[in-house]
Parts: sequence; C-alpha cells; structure tokens
Amino acid sequence: MTRFCYLFLFTFAAILGEVLAESCGIKVMLLAPLVFYTTYVFGHTSGIFVAFFGGCVLDFCFGAANPWTALFLLTIVCFAAFWLHQTEQDSISLLIIPGAIIPFLAQFPPAVIHSGFTLQSILDAGADAVITAVFSALLFPLAIMLMDFIGSSLSLELFADARERLRNRQRRT
Repeated sequence: MTRFCYLFLFTFAAILGEVLAESCGIKVMLLAPLVFYTTYVFGHTSGIFVAFFGGCVLDFCFGAANPWTALFLLTIVCFAAFWLHQTEQDSISLLIIPGAIIPFLAQFPPAVIHSGFTLQSILDAGADAVITAVFSALLFPLAIMLMDFIGSSLSLELFADARERLRNRQRRT
C-alpha cells in the first residue's frame, strides 16, 4: 500500500510539474524519469501502470487528441528493463547515459506527432530534445538519489538494490 501511495503521489507531482511548467512556456520532462525509476525499482508492471496512466493524464491536460505520450513512455519501460539486465556496473554516475537517452525516447516522437511532420517541427522537436537531454543527463542521477532517499525513509525498495534483487531472483530459478 505504501508503494501505491508513493507512486501515485510522485506521478501526480510529475504531471502537475510538467503542466505548470508548460503553462509558463518551459518544457520539462518529469514523468519519463519517474517511469524509468519505477520500472527499474518496482518492476515492469508498475512501470507500465505509471507510464500508461500518467501519459494519458498528461495528454489529456495538454489537450492532445490521442495519447501518444503514453505510448512513447512505454518505450521507457522497455529501456529501463534493458538497462537493468544489460549494464554491468551499479555506478550512479553511469546514469548520465539513460538521462541523455530518455528525452529522445519520450519527448521527441510525441512532439513531432503533435506538431505535424514538417521539417520545421522536426527541427524544433530535435532542438528541444537535445537541450532536454543535456539537462536530463546532469539532473537524472540527482533525481534518482532523491527518490531513493525518500523511498528509504518509507522502507521501500531502492534503486541501489535493484540489481542485487535481480541476481537473487536469477539464483533461485
């Protein structure tokens, strides 16, 4: 039950933060890192739930005709599962790589779809994704540490322990 409340509150805060920032003319990406974290720590089922429902609510708040954001947030679930199973190290500084990749998976395709497939919209979405990738690469490890800090005070699973839990599951089977 604590996990559900934790995910609900963080999802609500991420959606609210994105909507408020967008209303001020600032494009931020808060839900996609949360989807990555949720999938990595709590499993793909929780990640799919946060990605789908959070993406649908985000598209509804932005007035999108179709929930494309939800679809592309599901690619983050796949990417997080891949990252958990394929990377060798547990370094927090290595999280710069997914921080830089996530905007191209979650922000770029919906931006192009919502604004049309013109050269100008592709260039605008690409420029936004590059700028977001730089900021996301720098801030993503800090966001993971913050969510782990809050999760540890609630006695939830942690990002730092996810790989060890995966190894223990593989040993049992």
